[in-house]
Amino acid sequence: MFLSLSHSRGAALILSLACVTLLSAGCNKSDKKSSPSQVAFKVNGEEVSVHQVALARQRAGQGAQSEAGSRRVVETLVDQELTAQAARKDGLEQDPNVVQLMEQAKRDVLARVYLERMSSKVNEPSTDEIDRYYNEHPNLFSDRRLFTLQETQVEAPADRAEALAAKLKATQGVDKLIETIRADSLRSSTRQTSVSAEDVPLVLLDQLAALQVGQSVVLPSEGALRVLTLLSSQSAPVARSTATRLISIYLVNERKRQLIDTSVKAMRAAAKVEYVAASGAASGAASGAAPAAASAPAAAASK
Repeated sequence: MFLSLSHSRGAALILSLACVTLLSAGCNKSDKKSSPSQVAFKVNGEEVSVHQVALARQRAGQGAQSEAGSRRVVETLVDQELTAQAARKDGLEQDPNVVQLMEQAKRDVLARVYLERMSSKVNEPSTDEIDRYYNEHPNLFSDRRLFTLQETQVEAPADRAEALAAKLKATQGVDKLIETIRADSLRSSTRQTSVSAEDVPLVLLDQLAALQVGQSVVLPSEGALRVLTLLSSQSAPVARSTATRLISIYLVNERKRQLIDTSVKAMRAAAKVEYVAASGAASGAASGAAPAAASAPAAAASK
């Protein structure tokens, strides 16, 4: 949420008002009324068009395509329109916080749709590209495994972290690991967890895949070390046809991410941006993260 609403009026009214405003092709009272063939329903005389219903169904996903699902979408829009009318009657349309919230929502929609349209132009990966990715990442596909791990979080003072990490990595087995930690009088906590290959970053996956039972990977953390000890693993390869589909989706999404990242950087380079308000905006913008990388392609294998 971008704003803290101090008014006693419910935030649900504000959100409903914003939703209906953005769904409407034109919410200005001076706009021309839809032709009868375009009107899906009316609420207290206010029209909601078939195009708005179609957009809401599209955003609701597969479940809204059935007759019952479509009906639920319509009833949700009716509730939103009723709520929005109540909000307007209560004067929320002129509330400064609501105006800012709706402006922010409008800016977000415009930016998102622009980037979606731009990224829709990326090319599908070739068969050679898909095959290359498959062969370069066997641990995600042909050699995919499910790992059972013991995760141990160990207190690690900065001046001892490197030596301690080497010592813990050299231990064999959980019992020896705990014995080593206790011998150094270090605080620790443990838990057992199960992960699949796609649940971990590729760099860490390669390290886990190389482990024998009882061996550990040691990862640095702030003021601590995270030790992952392999308890067992189970082979769970991904069928080639499934892998091909997942890799294609992943490579397309990665290309979209790269195109968006490059385009936004180019727009920033060409723009004149002035940070005026003393609200930490400049420092926040300077440290803003780039768009997140697409998830590993096998991530959808278990879904």
